[in-house]
Amino acid sequence: MAVPEALVSALADADRLHLFARICAAPEGLPVAGVPAKLAKRLVGAGLVTEDEDHYRAVPEVFRDALGKAPADPLDSLFSRGRLVTIPHSGKRRQLLLAYLAERFEPGRLYTEQEVREKLSMVHDDHATLRRYLVDEGLLQRSNDGGAYGRPSEARAAG
Repeated sequence: MAVPEALVSALADADRLHLFARICAAPEGLPVAGVPAKLAKRLVGAGLVTEDEDHYRAVPEVFRDALGKAPADPLDSLFSRGRLVTIPHSGKRRQLLLAYLAERFEPGRLYTEQEVREKLSMVHDDHATLRRYLVDEGLLQRSNDGGAYGRPSEARAAG
């Protein structure tokens, strides 16, 4: 279920908002051909639009559903259909998100950059930003040559 913050975030860009308006105004849906895929992808990811056959169609009930019930988990509002739709710039929710993402990595095990990219890409397209945030917060450690990453063991992370 989408939350109001995710919907507003998806519509905050003027080009996406304009595209959403065009989709809403098309009674039979807006043909996919000629629509910038990057703009549409964000609207689809937020649950505002569906892509079926060769058309994009608006999902008006997403607004009602988003206002229906607040999520119990503060991270729920950051995800739609298992994908991260917004990355908090700071604060407690960002810390919770990064701790949640760090759990994808086994403490003490080394991962190649490709393995880290694959794990983070499953959640969000901007895997490099997520990786950098995890390293900056000390939740992932990077080797000096940048070729290996690891989650600190619990004993090392505490000390």
